[in-house]
Amino acid sequence: MALSKEAIVEQSWNAYNQWCKQWRDHCKQHSKYKQKSLNEFANSGVGKALVLVATGYSLEKNIEELKKHKDDVDILCCDKSLGILLDNGIVPTYCLVCDANVDHDKYLKPWEDQLEETILFMNVCGNPAWTKELWKDTYFFANEDAIKSEKEFMKLSGCVNLIPAGTNVSNVMIIFATQSSNVGRQNFFGYDKILLLGYDYCWTDSGNYYAFDHDADGKRFYMKHVYAVDVAGNYVYTSNNLLFSAQWCQQYCQNFNLPIVNCSDNSMLGQLPHKTLASQLPYAYKREDKERVVKLSTKLSQYHKELNTMKRELEKIGKEHWTNFQESI
Repeated sequence: MALSKEAIVEQSWNAYNQWCKQWRDHCKQHSKYKQKSLNEFANSGVGKALVLVATGYSLEKNIEELKKHKDDVDILCCDKSLGILLDNGIVPTYCLVCDANVDHDKYLKPWEDQLEETILFMNVCGNPAWTKELWKDTYFFANEDAIKSEKEFMKLSGCVNLIPAGTNVSNVMIIFATQSSNVGRQNFFGYDKILLLGYDYCWTDSGNYYAFDHDADGKRFYMKHVYAVDVAGNYVYTSNNLLFSAQWCQQYCQNFNLPIVNCSDNSMLGQLPHKTLASQLPYAYKREDKERVVKLSTKLSQYHKELNTMKRELEKIGKEHWTNFQESI
């Protein structure tokens, strides 16, 4: 079912009204850090696969397969899956944090001595307790939402990177990797293939709510809003928010025809290509094309700038001559 613009706007206003004061405070704290452009990552993934790691039970079921291929792929994980990966000897390439209230003590503190090889992508409204000098590097971003709240938060923080907003951190990882928007389709990082793991948006009676977390602080009980069937034909539970996010995710991936493969065994993403993780890894294709694509893209960007400059100059000359013509008659 397609989501209406009205539903998305309503969801955005509900979130803003609930959290705006806290988001403003976090932006002010993050304004103290250097704000660097994400442009250096453009097309860095050409010829490779990227695994986006959310925290659904499917991650737990596939952790050994991911461990087997950890050196063959780049990995972008969310806050709650960071510790799971590190505990299993998997060092993620990137970690993305969006939530203003994600628990630092539970999901970061135990692994603070293992972050030197991972780059942090931090929402300027996210929890500042995660923004430490322990990461390999840190880049900030703001979310462009349906109500334009990003203007306020970018001004407060000085952030220079803007990406479309998502409904939760799992969806934001997809957006972050591709950065398709109303302006048009693109694949910003340039990965040939983007594999979704732990993108369940539901849970079963026999499986955990989160990977390696059965109760998830009671969520498996009080979030039972909807009874449904997952891609494997299992009867599952989901919540209104999870179902909304699954619908949003499918719509985004399909609208922009993204190179997405869902490798989550128990998932509500029934409209996306669904394959096992083992069938998709390892993957590599003409990795040497990366340098060529980066050079060509840089040249193309420069040409566009020069073209716009020439257009403006021609318009200026044209206006001057038109004005002179009018004054001469």
